[in-house]
Amino acid sequence: MNKKRIVIFAAGSLMLTACANGGTQAGGPGTAEADVAKVANMSAEVSFYMWSMSQSEFDYIAEQAKKKFPNYTLKAVPSTGSGGPTIDALVTAGSMPDLFVGRGVATPDLQKSGLLYDISDLMKKYKFDTSRFDSLAFEQMKQETAGIIAGIPLSGTNGGLLHYNKDLFDKFGVPYPKDGMTWDDVYEIAKIMTRAEGGIQYRGFSDRWMETFFTQNPFGEPMLSLTEDKAAVDTDKWRKIGENWKRFYTMPGLKFDSTTINKDLDWKEFIKGNSAMTTFVSRNFMDWNFAWDIVSMPTYKELPGIARLADFRSVYITSSSKNKDAAFQVAAWLASDEMQSKLTADMGLYPVLKNEEIKNKYMLNDPLYKGKNIKAASYNKVGPGMPGRKPGLTNVKAENMFMKELQKAVVENKDLNTVLRSAEEVINKAIASEKAK
Repeated sequence: MNKKRIVIFAAGSLMLTACANGGTQAGGPGTAEADVAKVANMSAEVSFYMWSMSQSEFDYIAEQAKKKFPNYTLKAVPSTGSGGPTIDALVTAGSMPDLFVGRGVATPDLQKSGLLYDISDLMKKYKFDTSRFDSLAFEQMKQETAGIIAGIPLSGTNGGLLHYNKDLFDKFGVPYPKDGMTWDDVYEIAKIMTRAEGGIQYRGFSDRWMETFFTQNPFGEPMLSLTEDKAAVDTDKWRKIGENWKRFYTMPGLKFDSTTINKDLDWKEFIKGNSAMTTFVSRNFMDWNFAWDIVSMPTYKELPGIARLADFRSVYITSSSKNKDAAFQVAAWLASDEMQSKLTADMGLYPVLKNEEIKNKYMLNDPLYKGKNIKAASYNKVGPGMPGRKPGLTNVKAENMFMKELQKAVVENKDLNTVLRSAEEVINKAIASEKAK
């Protein structure tokens, strides 16, 4: 029987049950083959919370899993960003998925909910080989999880890409962007491309700006102090980052309110064909009705050749999982040479392994990027990951509070210095409140 059954759950999740004949071994070299085979052949449901995974990625994985795990049921639960339940709601209902797919920025939420789980014993049990991975992968994870290994890295970080709308550049007779640009270069192009014509406000640049400029800033500037329970957003470095961001949103002709400044609405202007450039894209939203291509992500002139920091996406096994062994086998299989090669070539996931042969397959078979300037992905180097905080410090959702205050610099035309001071105060109050609980 080689069929796939799709069932829609009330929470908006998607379950794919696969039945097929296939292999049973998972994990990297040195895996305890007999134990792996036993777990891989048992019947189990393994659920994913897709905090940082697209539906197309999950569907691809589910299809490949039919051969590897013939008796497993894979269930996908969308995150709140895709209309799914919150982590708190899932924990309260006792239905938190077995696997959480996300980046390090999500670990405070997992830690607060008691969902982080040390998988060291599982790694020893199945003789999982970590030497195959990028040396920063597990090091960064331990910085973010107070020293434990809570999951297995799924994808790494390329040098960063800037997507651009070729049709708009042709329409306005402006030369295409090129590899090696700085943010100053992109700003000058954006000024030319920003104009109102035919009743449409065209944008030179739009983006999921909070992540691009702030959360994933290439300087590694943190929002919370690394050594003390206090905010760290009122600094010269944040001021430089903020000034770079603000100028793109205060160009003549642009007007924003509390709704349109929303980061998710903003980057979707590119999808609509009304914006010339963006650095953020999602495979859930790439059915574009215009010609496009890519160049390297812009850099700061003070940091030449580095546009992004290492930011690994990992598959975390939750403490509440009732199928930890099966969940571990799925996570380990996703990091196998076989799956890393397929995900790299077919789905554009940058590999987490040291294997150069796999790295050279990046986007090789990806239909979305066929004929595009793929070499742009390796034009810049990746900097070291965001530093971790001292264990035991209080965690609050500084990003959300910082973003709310930053919006005032555009919507209310507030001075950036005032905004940074205000954000510092708001975050410090939140820390004090959290510590008082």
